[in-house]
Amino acid sequence: MTATDAFSLEVGPYIPADHAGYDLLPRCRRDGGEVFSYPAELDVIDELLSKHEQGEDAEQRVSLLIPYGERSYACYFEKLSSYIEKCRKLDPELSELIGWLAAAVRRANVKEDWSVVRYTGDQYDEDESAQGGGLTKGRCYYWPCSKEHPVYEGVVDDEEFTSYLYPCDPDSWEIVSDPTGMASRALAGEADTVSSWKLELESDPDSIEAWAKGVGASAKRIGRQAAFEDDLDEGWSASETDPVEVPCPGCGRRFLHDVHTLVNARKNPELRDLLIAGRLFEFTCPECGYTASLAAPCLYLDPTHRSSIYLVADEAMANGVAGMFDDLSSDDTPAGRSVKRIVFDRHELRGKVVALEAGLDDRVIEILKMAITGSAKMQGNVDPDADCSVKLIGLEGDGLVFSIDDGEAPFTAVMPRGGYDLYRDALESSSLSAEQPYLVDRRWAEHAIDVLDGEGAFRS
Repeated sequence: MTATDAFSLEVGPYIPADHAGYDLLPRCRRDGGEVFSYPAELDVIDELLSKHEQGEDAEQRVSLLIPYGERSYACYFEKLSSYIEKCRKLDPELSELIGWLAAAVRRANVKEDWSVVRYTGDQYDEDESAQGGGLTKGRCYYWPCSKEHPVYEGVVDDEEFTSYLYPCDPDSWEIVSDPTGMASRALAGEADTVSSWKLELESDPDSIEAWAKGVGASAKRIGRQAAFEDDLDEGWSASETDPVEVPCPGCGRRFLHDVHTLVNARKNPELRDLLIAGRLFEFTCPECGYTASLAAPCLYLDPTHRSSIYLVADEAMANGVAGMFDDLSSDDTPAGRSVKRIVFDRHELRGKVVALEAGLDDRVIEILKMAITGSAKMQGNVDPDADCSVKLIGLEGDGLVFSIDDGEAPFTAVMPRGGYDLYRDALESSSLSAEQPYLVDRRWAEHAIDVLDGEGAFRS
């Protein structure tokens, strides 16, 4: 089972196959439920949502986003999705923040990246003030982290809710699995954590620790997951336009038009919506009303989904952008760690953005396009020698909608989500799983299919 599959489980916990022998999360396995790592920004977003839902003057706020007692990741993400949609028109900024939170929680809860560490220290059953009271000697525990930020944030202890800070005393812990090296570094003294096994309670009555005590959770110091972006806008440029003189093809008049050369989707979601609607690059002649789309380079930044996509004019510009992306990748910033792509026309850019918004891997989409082209030719819908253009145009129910254009009569085809999942699973289990090239297009898809076929991914 992959992490993507795990996020669709209706009842947790999700435990990777490689961890099955460690007796992890016994309480969740017995009663059903899930544990969560989540960013510190959740507190702020939760307060904003509470004010939005309960009013500014509510005497006592009820948390709407803290994932305490959730049955599964799927249930939690469904709740976040409902708030995203509910706030989209009334408070689009809040909707974007909740969307960012959903993406951050997904990245933080890939348990294949978490360390598994056995507690070998003292048992504190009789001392209620002892932090070690939440641990059972000899039991294995999750230490959450992510590949993007492999830093100690605490231990998912016997309460099985979230991570709490415990002393990283090497005499009290034994590493069982440590894929990112986080646990080794923490036990070597690099962890920012508590030093005493006695409880150090937060005195602030509005703190998350005080909330935990109020709902019956243990009043221990919660280990905040280090945010993926300390500031959601840090390192991401603002949207930009450049005035360009446009000659009208209709009447010949020349006029200035502001061309979007940089789009920050988080700061300007209305520009993202225009792009998806196919109108971002449109111009209208003020003289005759002629409307068309202008071909112009544009950098699309999506901090929420950690993606940077550059629409370029030609190969020479693509080479320059590749060099710029190389330099950017050396920066330890959210933008530097983003997934980077280069595209050559606005339709490709739109398809990438549609995939991002739907939580789809654009590499899988490109492989699917090859499969759809082959199927259309085999079924006689397209001439076998035709050069097809296949584009992802949206989602319809549980299916992905593609347009197919062979130069004759364009038509659409719906691919069931199961088809996408099949190719996604094949890619995730292949030698290409970590490959993130700048150009993910037909040529890359042909290469990927050859590799997957050579590795036996499609053998039944």
